[in-house]
Amino acid sequence: MAAHRRTVRSLLAACAALALATALPTSAQAATGKFHYSGTDGSNNLLINPTDGLCLTLTRTSLGVDNQTDTKATVYAGSGAFACQGAKETVPAGTGVTWGTYRANSVWFGTGAP
Repeated sequence: MAAHRRTVRSLLAACAALALATALPTSAQAATGKFHYSGTDGSNNLLINPTDGLCLTLTRTSLGVDNQTDTKATVYAGSGAFACQGAKETVPAGTGVTWGTYRANSVWFGTGAP
């Protein structure tokens, strides 16, 4: 009987530890490197080690980007309540692009982009 109680207690402790481990939030990953973007106002802007898996709104509408991070960036025309929506373009790691009429207003780094 005592051995049965120890087994049940051990099993309950293991389940509680597993529940705590899976309930803890995971830390956000960051793309390593720099993401440069040129504003339509002629400004040069920079994101350093941006967080993966989050929609980031650019501080200025961009007409070109240089993705010098270690992950892909997906840029979107949408801004404000429509950030990371609308027309989009993927910019692979280590590459840049300049557009004619397309304008980027938000960006998503890494996988899982909307």
